Amino acid sequence: MTATENQVAEVLLEIFATKGLAQPRLLADTALDQLGLESLDFAQAVIRLEELTGKDPFATGDDYQIKTLSDLAVLYA
Repeated sequence: MTATENQVAEVLLEIFATKGLAQPRLLADTALDQLGLESLDFAQAVIRLEELTGKDPFATGDDYQIKTLSDLAVLYA
């Protein structure tokens, strides 16, 4: 995985840990909708990624097709 993919994975794993859930193995092609996280969890991940990278890709209002961990990572690369 790329450095950005690893960063996204770390943020997601932090959320699992905070919720007291078992941490899954995350790969670049992991389908985000199969992780069992709620929309609020993903919102927290986006906020954390913005803090870490200084990027807010959603501020543009563009519509993104984010299905995998890699899709999300591309926005913060």
